Amino acid sequence: MIALAALFAPWSAKNLYFGFPVLVIPILAMIMVSWVRSQKNIQQCQGQLILLQGNKVHWQNVRWEMTQPPWLTRYGMMLSLCALEQPKGFRHKSAIRLWVASDSMPPQMWRYLNQLMRQYPDT
Repeated sequence: MIALAALFAPWSAKNLYFGFPVLVIPILAMIMVSWVRSQKNIQQCQGQLILLQGNKVHWQNVRWEMTQPPWLTRYGMMLSLCALEQPKGFRHKSAIRLWVASDSMPPQMWRYLNQLMRQYPDT
């Protein structure tokens, strides 16, 4: 927001040649770097989530155990997961929080998943 305000702020003629590039180029660079970083994080956290019995899930080729009841909202659910095994080249921590967005699947599937998660803990 501050970057946009600086970009669209009125500039005097004497500062136009020196002040504008000095301020705008670093701001644009910061915006681009943060955008690339956020897109990379989003790409790493996508994948198919498979529910297993006994409060376990399979995600990103790793088996996880749900350590807390899921936090449910109408927009998504937060799962607290702990890795059961730590394979080589593992890029996640052993304990993570995974956000499952409701708009990432059809509404009927979301209702079914929500219903299953309300039955935590699954024994």
